[in-house]
Amino acid sequence: MAVKLMHYWTINPSSKDAYASFIIKKYIPGLNRLGVHTVAGWSVLVGSYSEVILETISSELDQLEAAFKTNEYRKLKSELLNFIKSYKTKVMMPIAKRGSYSMSIAEDTIKFNQMWDVITLKPGDYKSYEQFVTHEFYPLLEKIGVHLAGEWEVLIGDEPHTVCEGRVNNVSALIPALQSPEFRRAKKRLKLFVENYQSRILSFHIRKIKGYRSVGYELVDH
Repeated sequence: MAVKLMHYWTINPSSKDAYASFIIKKYIPGLNRLGVHTVAGWSVLVGSYSEVILETISSELDQLEAAFKTNEYRKLKSELLNFIKSYKTKVMMPIAKRGSYSMSIAEDTIKFNQMWDVITLKPGDYKSYEQFVTHEFYPLLEKIGVHLAGEWEVLIGDEPHTVCEGRVNNVSALIPALQSPEFRRAKKRLKLFVENYQSRILSFHIRKIKGYRSVGYELVDH
């Protein structure tokens, strides 16, 4: 079962050039060698949080735990801290089998991520929530052009504990869709079942590029 390790940080303005070189030439290749595969890096366009979010994934939780214990991971993290500040991580597991997560992401993709905590004050609350998101909220996201890439539970890291990962290819249509009465009504109803609701719009910071014989990475907004 796939396990996500999300990294969050803000770049030190005085270290931008050194940061760019380190991330592409050393940090990402080092993580990949440890079985912590880099999917993409993201910049936060809308929503308050860290400047950069690095999305990495391992095939199993045991593999991720083994990587944490290596000297190579400790050295990579120590060197990274020379170029950034406010570093933190989250470990996330997929919830059920909703969405169709793929490590291959189109070049024009924008993310629309939503986060929340489910309210369970009495028996049956979670079932009602499940029915709503499964049969109404998530289908509406697909209808307005937000593809459900995955639903994740935060095992280690800051709340909220549920992450709905959405990917958007028609960027120009996203904001009008989120401002539509249909989405606003659905979000208002969602908040009957959840608390600590947050959302963020993300664009590429680091993008995977496929060469003739190998896969590399490029910094998009340096």
